[in-house]
Amino acid sequence: MKKFRQFINVLKDAFKGMWRNKAMAIASTVSIAAMLILFGMVFLSVLNVNSLVYQTTGKIDKVIFYLNDDIKEDRINELISEIAEHENVKNISYVSKEEAKEQYRESLEGKGYVLDSLKRNVFPASLVVVMDSLEESETIIDDIKDEDGIESYNFHGDIINKMLSVERGIKILGLGIVSILVFVSVVIINNTIKIAVSNRKREISIMKYLGATDSYIRGPFLIEGCLFGVFGACISYFAIYKGYGIIYDKFMIELMKMDLFILNPKFINIDIFIMFLAIGVCVGYLGSLFSTKKFLDV
Repeated sequence: MKKFRQFINVLKDAFKGMWRNKAMAIASTVSIAAMLILFGMVFLSVLNVNSLVYQTTGKIDKVIFYLNDDIKEDRINELISEIAEHENVKNISYVSKEEAKEQYRESLEGKGYVLDSLKRNVFPASLVVVMDSLEESETIIDDIKDEDGIESYNFHGDIINKMLSVERGIKILGLGIVSILVFVSVVIINNTIKIAVSNRKREISIMKYLGATDSYIRGPFLIEGCLFGVFGACISYFAIYKGYGIIYDKFMIELMKMDLFILNPKFINIDIFIMFLAIGVCVGYLGSLFSTKKFLDV
């Protein structure tokens, strides 16, 4: 019971300290919130890019070789044999000019009648090669693209490579800025606690004279820092959850048309909040700890 009363007293002192230095308390909370918001943006961006890469790898890891209009059937069979010699070839399919036209007609979703006005079939025949890996796809392109009978090719794997490049850029830039904001947050909290210690020097001296333990004197300042982290985590969580929800609603419909999905905010909200809370409390605690060790002679 005594321990509980001590904890309540320490908690009250922490709130009093925040109230006495409202401006610095707000600055500390906002700095932690800003850091966590940016961290959340980077974290969700990386998760979604990784998810999209995983989803698209199995769907677009193929090469389409478009054939010349005058190519002979024997030459088509030769090309199929050459491609089949490569390792990790899952499937090779020939799409005739008529089949290509009908596939495009179906993709127009009820507006295929626009193709009826074409005087000739402008769609090329093609060989669709499905591979096990992006690396093998690039090998096949290098070997086949200049072969006789090949007009051009289409390879969507470069989309994945670009997405991975974007992900790396987000990680480097985002984590760099987050690191700076963590440092700024610790400095602001450090100064906030420094002011709080200065304002209570006489009170602290009396407490030491009366036999108060070091942990009891430090307690309010450490809890004050943790509270900055808690409030900052709540603010950042609300901002990220609402902001990401808007983005999710806006883009999910279009992505579903391509059979792609991004993370549903309802499934990650608890994890995000716990992570924000843990990071916020740690940053707040560290800022307070550094300050009490430096400015509090206990």
